[in-house]
Amino acid sequence: MRNKLKKSTAILIAVLFVLLMPMTVLADGSDVFISLGADLSEEQKQTVLGKMGISNEEFANCKVAYVTNAMEHQYLDGSIPADVIGTRALSCVKVTKSDPGSGIRVTTEDIDYCTVGMYKNALITSGVEDAEVYVTGPMRLSGTAALIGAWLAYEQLSGENIGEDRRETAMDEIVVIGELSNPTDGEAALDLLTGEAVTGEKMEELYSYVKAEVVANGLTDPEKVKEVLEQAEQQYNVTLTDSQKQKLTELMPAIAGLDIDPAKLIEQAGDLYDKYGETVLSHAKEAYNEVVTDEVKQSFWQFVGTLVNSIFNSIKNKISNNG
Repeated sequence: MRNKLKKSTAILIAVLFVLLMPMTVLADGSDVFISLGADLSEEQKQTVLGKMGISNEEFANCKVAYVTNAMEHQYLDGSIPADVIGTRALSCVKVTKSDPGSGIRVTTEDIDYCTVGMYKNALITSGVEDAEVYVTGPMRLSGTAALIGAWLAYEQLSGENIGEDRRETAMDEIVVIGELSNPTDGEAALDLLTGEAVTGEKMEELYSYVKAEVVANGLTDPEKVKEVLEQAEQQYNVTLTDSQKQKLTELMPAIAGLDIDPAKLIEQAGDLYDKYGETVLSHAKEAYNEVVTDEVKQSFWQFVGTLVNSIFNSIKNKISNNG
């Protein structure tokens, strides 16, 4: 009897461990959406599917959409030069629906302009949540048009519509981050200590610092945004150009106006934001604690306790009946 109870207790512990650990569910075709560039040749399509790890049989069970060059111009004209957009749609995206609270995970292959951070920021601004996003192409591409495919995929998987205001702001965001991290000659921020140009990851960090402060405090006033930019310059020991300040001052009120939940910055892209320090997300974490109240936390653990007792009593009854 005692051995049976010990064995059952061990099983109970194992069950609880599985229940409480983060879950990763293998997605079938119904949880995968693929967006392909409409101008891919059949050979290029097979190359892309190979990169995505999808066989032709699996592809047949996936939801699929095709992004045309006309769609690219519809969303990108005015933000990106026409010669950058090009005349062929080749960018491809695979989006896999993830468990609630798992966040946005982005990987890229053969994308030479848009970074993981750029995509994550734009996806959060768009309202995308809990998705694995893989961006690639048959050859090296800028990847600017891939966001359109990600939107199509997320809308189909979630059943939610991404509004035009979010689309426009997210696309403007990709452009601004790109100009900050890959500036043209004479348009780079300068290091206060060395006087050298500051580009790349450091400028992406500065951008995310500014965005976190703006979202956490709901700053729609351009003058308040300018104060945050001054803080960012001190934080990162850089001097922004007048053009960079202007573009950030124009973009940030639009982002704040979308009423993004600051706690989502942590939940959906913690790896992107947490590394910038406690001060950056202090307001967001306070907001999270306000949303997740003690009552909610207590009710969760009461639920867990009830579940434990239910399972334990069930096991005891089974043991007694088998006596």
